[in-house]
Amino acid sequence: MRSVISPWAQHDRVWADVIAAFGPPSVLFGGINPLYGKTLGYVTQDTAEPMISFRLWNGTVPGSDSSWPPDREASLLLAVRCGDGPFADRFTFTPEGQRRRPEIA
Repeated sequence: MRSVISPWAQHDRVWADVIAAFGPPSVLFGGINPLYGKTLGYVTQDTAEPMISFRLWNGTVPGSDSSWPPDREASLLLAVRCGDGPFADRFTFTPEGQRRRPEIA
């Protein structure tokens, strides 16, 4: 799984793409509704291996004052975190994730 994540994440993906490629997550942080953001966690039987986390997000319709309605029919994959090391260095961003990263002043 780790060997295919970086090239796989070079394309924009949604929740269904993650499930189709990697199966159901070991841990789901968030609800099952595809309209809302969540994090899917994958672990192996080897407890020494770090969890792989897929961060999904769904914004709101531009100009909306609330969190409803969502902007899309399914949550977008923004980034995958895989491996040990400094938190920020372990992310692989999708193209959409790169576009939505805040600029550091």
